[in-house]
Amino acid sequence: MKKLTALLLFVLSASALAAAQAKPQALVFAYNAFAPWKTFDSQGQPAGPYTDIVRELARRMHLSLRFLPCPLSRCLAAMQNGKADLMIGVQNTPQRARYLDFLDPPFANDNRLAFYQRSGDSRNISHYADLLPLTVGVVEGVQYQPQFDADGRIRRDAGPTVESSFRKLVAGRVDVLIDNEQQSALLASSEEFAGRVQRARLTLDNPHPNRLALARHSPLQPEKAEFEHALRAMLADGTISRLLAFERARIR
Repeated sequence: MKKLTALLLFVLSASALAAAQAKPQALVFAYNAFAPWKTFDSQGQPAGPYTDIVRELARRMHLSLRFLPCPLSRCLAAMQNGKADLMIGVQNTPQRARYLDFLDPPFANDNRLAFYQRSGDSRNISHYADLLPLTVGVVEGVQYQPQFDADGRIRRDAGPTVESSFRKLVAGRVDVLIDNEQQSALLASSEEFAGRVQRARLTLDNPHPNRLALARHSPLQPEKAEFEHALRAMLADGTISRLLAFERARIR
C-alpha cells in the first residue's frame, strides 16, 4: 500500500511539473518605439507608460518579460509568425485581426490626431478638404483614422518613423504630416524641430480605443482570459490611470 501511495504521489508530482513546464514563462513584447509612450531611457532601456503597463501586466501574470525591439512592420510580422506574444497601442484592423487577438477591455480612449506644417507656411489647414492638394507625411504601416486611411484622394509619403516625417516636413519634401497628438507635440517641441514646425488647426478623432493585442499563434493564447482579468484589475485599482496621467501632465 505504501508503495502504491508513493507511486501515485510520484505520478502526480511529475504531472504537475510537466504542466508547469508546459506553460511559457516568458512574455515576448514586440516593442516599436512610440515616444513618449514607448521609448528608451538614457541607459538604452525600454521606458514610458505603455512599457510600464506591460511590465505590470507581466508581473501579475507571473511571467518574465522579454523585449523584441523592432519597427512597426517587423513587430507585426513577429506577431504574425509567432516570434512575439504581445503588442500595445496598435490599431485594430480587419487584416490585423486575423493574427492579433485584441484584449478587452481597452486601456485608453485618447486617440486624437494632429497635423503639422512648416513654420511660416501660410496655408490654412483647418478642414479635411484642405489636405487634398497636399502631400501628407505618414509612417509606413500605421493606421490613423478610417476616413483618412481609406481616402484614395490623399497623396501620402510614407517614412519609417515619425521623426523622418518631421525631417521631410522641415526639408520641404512633404507639406504636412499626421501623427498622434501627444507624440507629435513632444517632437515638435524638441531641440531639432522647435520653431521649425507649427501645428495646423485640423484635428481628427479616432474612434478606435487603445487595446493590448495577444498574438493568435502565441503559446500564451490559452491564458487570454487571465490576461484580460489582470487588465481589468489594473484598470479597477487605478494603476493604468496613474501611469498614463503622469505622462499626459508632463506633455501638457
